[in-house]
Amino acid sequence: MPDLSNFTKPLEWEVTHSASQVPIAVIRKLKLGPGQVLYFRAVTWNADVRKRELIGYWGSLAEATQNVYGLYERKLPPQKLASSGSTWREPLPLTKPKAPPAG
Repeated sequence: MPDLSNFTKPLEWEVTHSASQVPIAVIRKLKLGPGQVLYFRAVTWNADVRKRELIGYWGSLAEATQNVYGLYERKLPPQKLASSGSTWREPLPLTKPKAPPAG
C-alpha cells in the first residue's frame, strides 16, 4: 500500500456542549515523534484558529473528550449541572495528559 501521509489530513472533531451555542473545543488525531505515536490534541474552539489555546494531549479520543467536558463544566455555574429532575451532578473527572513523545 502506498504511503498516503502526504495526501491525507488528520481527523478532527468539534466538541459541543448543551450549555454552549458554539463548539467548546476541537480534538485532532495526530501521530507524533519518531515512532509516530498516536495522540489526541484538544484545543479551545474559536472561529479564528490563531486564537485557539492548547488544552492538552491524551492517548484516546474518549479520554480527550472526557477532559474537555470536565474542564469546561468546572467553569459553569452549578445550576448548569442540574438534570431535569433538579438533581446535581459533578463535572466529569480529569485525567493526566499524555506525555510528549521522546526525541
